[in-house]
Formats: sequence, structure tokens, C-alpha cells
Amino acid sequence: MSNTKTALTAFSVITTLLLGAIQYSPASAATKYTITFKANGGDGVMSKQSAASSGTKLTTNKYSLFERAFAGWALTATGAVKYKNGAIIKPTKNTTLYARWSWARTLPILSGHQVGALLWSDEFTAKSGSPVDATSWTARYCGHEDTNGGGTCHNDEPQWYTPDALRTDGTGQGNMVITTKRVSSTPTDAGPCLTSACYYTSGRFDTQGKVSFQYGYIEARMQMPVGGANWPAFWALGDSMSSVGWPLAGEIDIAEEGGNLPMRASSAVHYSTVNQATCCGNHLYEYSQLLNVANYQTSFHTYGLAWSPSKMEFYVDRQLFWTVTPSTLRSNVWSFNSPFFLILNNATGPFGGNWDGWSQSQTKIDYVRAWKLDGQGTVTKH
Repeated sequence: MSNTKTALTAFSVITTLLLGAIQYSPASAATKYTITFKANGGDGVMSKQSAASSGTKLTTNKYSLFERAFAGWALTATGAVKYKNGAIIKPTKNTTLYARWSWARTLPILSGHQVGALLWSDEFTAKSGSPVDATSWTARYCGHEDTNGGGTCHNDEPQWYTPDALRTDGTGQGNMVITTKRVSSTPTDAGPCLTSACYYTSGRFDTQGKVSFQYGYIEARMQMPVGGANWPAFWALGDSMSSVGWPLAGEIDIAEEGGNLPMRASSAVHYSTVNQATCCGNHLYEYSQLLNVANYQTSFHTYGLAWSPSKMEFYVDRQLFWTVTPSTLRSNVWSFNSPFFLILNNATGPFGGNWDGWSQSQTKIDYVRAWKLDGQGTVTKH
């Protein structure tokens, strides 16, 4: 018995010592991992964060996105939200988190006007690499026929238009991107070159024969391309192009930019001097420009037309800078009380200055929208 008791006592002492060693030894440090944040179409800067496997509170979101509210963090650019703002994360590896966004759209505010219901829009939110929506738009090749988007590649523009240049970028914001490239040989699927020599591939798309607009407030949000010779535009031609031609059908250039002048925004109207379907010595135009207010190539800006019977008002970032009425034209022919179709393109040529060495540029379009304005405005889908 004594030997057994002695053995039990020794075992008890050893067990106590072992448990004490376990109980009072320093706890091992939690593993640290790096959390990387992606804006996923948004703006702003967020530094990487170190997070312990035992749990760390995520840095508060610092990104922002036009007309969107931050919904949370996902593990992929298109995945479901996994972490809300400031949530605790327990990573098991280095992790990248993508901001996800939800709509927080409000009506535009235009001084002196009441913007009403949204009539039509394209937000370009299709998955990355998608072409234009064929129910609303047609991607064009070069061709002077009036039925080809009113005619394309006039003015000796040295580009091939190809549908391949038009693709969505799949970002959280969603953009249609016109990619313009400097090329040294004829590309595949480029259609004709309509001048003595072409040096670029680019893109053009329009709503001719698919969607028509008359009155209301029409707006695109865009980031203009960098580099001389780029000539991007958001504009409209009268539906009557296929019957009376240009300039009698009328042309409204809501935004027309030159790549060599990043601090210049401009708009124009083109019209006829005679009420006859002839072209082109009867053509006149008026224009206005906005100088040194912003660099239109470094970020997105809105370009809008407030259109009512016998009046057109042109906006940049929802600030009025030019008004056109019949009395401001040098002709008694007013072709702007009829339906028009919309066009987006990046041409190349002298309006954009000289090529300055770039190999590729991008024109980004976040959205195109049309609202009622002061109770007026119609959109017709054909």
C-alpha cells in the first residue's frame, strides 16, 4: 500500500507540474495575413491591412462610386457580399476583398427644370468582354450610306471601325469601352478604309432604327481618351437621315472632344439653310466650348442635353453652358423638333490634333440615360 501510495503521489506531482507548465507557458501568437482591398470600379485609395487568424476588424471602406452605395466586401469582383463594413475577419491566407456596390441613383438636378421619370437607359453592366446590346445599338463599320448610322467615316478620318473595338469592362461601375489602336497593317474584321490610308482601329455604335428620342433630358457619363488625334463624341442625328439626308435631318453634338485638348469640352449643332434634301453646300453649324474647368481625360464627367420644343440646352457636369434656339441660328430651318437617334464613337483626325505617339486609347461610357423634362420627352423602341 505504501508503495502504491508513493507512486500515486509521484504521479500526482508530475501531472501537476506538467499541467502547470502548459497552463503558464506563453500563448503562441496568432498567424498574420495580408488583406488587399480592390475598389472594383470605385474611386479612392485603401492601404493593405494585416489581419490575425484569430480575428481582426476590417478597415472601414474608403472607396466611393458615382450613384452607388457600398454594399460590402466580396471574395471576387462579382461574388456575393461576405463582409460588411467593419466586420471581423479571420483569414486563413492572404486575401483580396472586392468592394460591391448597390444602386443609389437620384434624379439629376438642373436649375430651372424638373427632371422626371427615367424613360430609357443602358448601364453597360454586362459581364466583361460583352458587345453592345443589339436590341438597342448597332456597331458600325465605315460606310457613307445614310442607313449606316447616318453615314460613318466622313471627313477623311483615318480609322477602320470594327465591332471588336467595343466591349464592356465588367467593373463594378460597368462601362462600355471603345478601344482605339494605332496599327501598321489592315486588321481582320475591320471593314473598309474610306480615305487614302488608315492608321487606327476604333469603334462606333448607334440606336438608328432601334431606339428614337424626342425631347427630355439626355445624358451620358464618360471618360475621354488620352492622346492627340482622338476625336470622341456623344451625338445625335435626325431619324429622317434615311429620307432627307444631312444636314436637313439635323445633327446635335452633345459632347465632342479633341484628344490634344484635355481641358476643353464642346458642343455643336449642324443644320441646313434650305428646306430641301440636298447636301452639302447648304450646311451651317454653331458651337460653344468650355475651357479650363476640368481635365476630361482623367476622370468621368456627365454630358447632357435638355431638349424641349424649339430649345436645346447643353450641360457639362449638369452645369448649363450653352443654349440654342431658332433665333440663334443663321437659317430659318429648324430641324430639331423631330425624333433623333443617339451615337457614340471615337473617330480620329484633325479635330483631335496630331498623333503624339500613343499606341492605344480608351473612351469609357458609364451609362446613357433619358428622362422626362418638365413633363416632356418620349423614347420609341422600334
